Amino acid sequence: MKISKLEAARRQLVTSIRLLFEDADSISVYTLAHASWEVLDALCKHEGKLRFRAEMSGANRMSEKAIKKIASHGRNFFKHADNDPEDVLEDFDDTLNDHVLIAATMDYSVLASSKPMEVQLYPLWYFAVYPEKLLLPAMNDIRDASDQLFPGLSSAPRDRQKAAGLSALVQSLRDKSLMSHPSTDRSSMRAIAPSERPH
Repeated sequence: MKISKLEAARRQLVTSIRLLFEDADSISVYTLAHASWEVLDALCKHEGKLRFRAEMSGANRMSEKAIKKIASHGRNFFKHADNDPEDVLEDFDDTLNDHVLIAATMDYSVLASSKPMEVQLYPLWYFAVYPEKLLLPAMNDIRDASDQLFPGLSSAPRDRQKAAGLSALVQSLRDKSLMSHPSTDRSSMRAIAPSERPH
């Protein structure tokens, strides 16, 4: 089996989005999401494309290093134990996954001409949950689509936010017109498991 860097990142990204919406283990989501984002960020830099963290650096008036530090909280803890085997991570929060995933999905979107449905849907869900993050004028289309697909999601409990994401994903995967559109990458398609069926 031959796998490119982009393919590896896509698989990790799609899986981590699905796991997030399924309310699966948050550490597993983070590990996959961050691994994907690291590769995608590097690919964007290599190809001279605008990276999401660079865009957010300008919008938030923070350095890229500061943004990466926030988004990378827990990265080394989950990957290594050679220098700090007795260490304890005391303030990990599941919502950190949301911010790593938006960086990864936006970077993937500038690298690929067609995107899996998970990657297309996730930004709409993210900005519905965090409407205050829509800082750039170019994001107005996302704002409108988010409001239409996920009205009032920012004030919903966390479990309902995830359930709304899962339900929208399942419906989108079953929509033949969306799935046959040239902008949709179907290479990560698989059968919809019972846990993914809308409630």
